[in-house]
Amino acid sequence: MIRQVLGLALVAAAAEAFSVAPSAPMTGSRVPAIARAGAHQSSVSLRRPALSSLLMTAAAPSKDAPKIVPDKEHKLYVYDHCPFCVRARLIFGLKNVNYNLVFMANDDIPTPTKLIGKKLAPILEIPADGFAMPESMDIVKRIDEDQAFGPSILKPASDRADIKAWEKKVKPIFGQLQRPRYVATGLLPEFAFASARDAFVKNHQMPGFEKADWKSDAYDMAFRKAEYQKAMEKTPELLVQANEALKEMEDIIYSPQHCSEQGLSYDDIALFARLRSITIIKGIQMGPKLQAYMEYFSKAGDVPLYDAMAL
Repeated sequence: MIRQVLGLALVAAAAEAFSVAPSAPMTGSRVPAIARAGAHQSSVSLRRPALSSLLMTAAAPSKDAPKIVPDKEHKLYVYDHCPFCVRARLIFGLKNVNYNLVFMANDDIPTPTKLIGKKLAPILEIPADGFAMPESMDIVKRIDEDQAFGPSILKPASDRADIKAWEKKVKPIFGQLQRPRYVATGLLPEFAFASARDAFVKNHQMPGFEKADWKSDAYDMAFRKAEYQKAMEKTPELLVQANEALKEMEDIIYSPQHCSEQGLSYDDIALFARLRSITIIKGIQMGPKLQAYMEYFSKAGDVPLYDAMAL
């Protein structure tokens, strides 16, 4: 019952989030819709075991063991929706390392600027050392290779051409589905304030617009919000395209514990972080292997999916 009430509240909030009527016609250039790239053959040969055996072994490692507590506090500054931030969160979870997770408001410029000189996330800070570093994969590498947290667990990235091609193909589809949903309710911590939501809308264009034009005075917030609302209204047709594309992941993912045959690697850090965002879309249909993969890494990496608040 509680979940049903929450779901109705989220839908109502989403309906109101972009209810601003567009202003007078805007000036500024438009570009053709982003072309969808054709699928490419994988550069990696994947010999997959039977699906039934994969699902039987999909349970995440136990989290009953005490967390590894660093000698010095590790603080990770993130946005919840940001795939790059999820990468950094994931390695802490996979290695069972205790850390302090700090969600910044999306329009908070002083905090990251003080730490690294510009607005960027994620940021790893070790306050006792006066140390701060950006760049998600650099943070992943530092934590994975720190012997104080046990031996390294990640194999190198395999440069999967099939994954890159798939992500390029679906980017405009999922961009239109995800971006309006991030800011629709204000429930994600970085979007708790209207100013933070407005900052995201201004900085993240809808497909078909040049980013520089979208952020310029050529468009106002009423126009931008109207475009976000149009994307929400296109959900039925976009969902069909998204779910069709997700079927391809059943042949791309090797097993629920690692997407590439070589084992747990940087491939998984990048892929799970990207795919986690789609769980905010109500009606997304994942095949059994993809569903098992997402649930495995969500639990093993201690990064919740958005299923309970999907719109």
